Amino acid sequence: MKTGQWRITVSLTTLLIFLSLPMRAQDTLTASHKPLEYSTIGFQASQVSGIGISYGRNRENDFRFRITGGIITTGDKAYFSFGADYEFELTKNKPYRVFIGPAGGAWGVSDEPAHFNVALGVGIEKPTTGPTIFEDVTIGAEIYYPTFSFLTGTIGVAGGVFISYNF
Repeated sequence: MKTGQWRITVSLTTLLIFLSLPMRAQDTLTASHKPLEYSTIGFQASQVSGIGISYGRNRENDFRFRITGGIITTGDKAYFSFGADYEFELTKNKPYRVFIGPAGGAWGVSDEPAHFNVALGVGIEKPTTGPTIFEDVTIGAEIYYPTFSFLTGTIGVAGGVFISYNF
């Protein structure tokens, strides 16, 4: 990994950890024992918002903003992917989440034009071991339609999956 890429990786990791710490004391519980505000960290593979490590923050107004990013280098090439999802939760106080919202991202190889996509997505998130999403590992999936590619000018369908820990 080159020096610049190492600095970006360390800076983003430090920023994500720092952002999740100050708000932890403000969390309050709802009837389902899910705080009104909480963080999530995990791995996402999405054709729209990127492949890599993801960090999200759920707000008390039922919105989650999630960023995703990853860089892989092999020899003289760097493969990159980054993006974001803005999710509005449609389910209230359930042991799962159903959400809808816009997403966008970019991916590519260092010596080729980048692919930029935007889309509207609908998804579901479900706990794997416990009765609620909070303080549990969750899995989820999202389908995006319409998905618009700026590089090719096409409109299509895309998908994504994720695994996260909510704290």
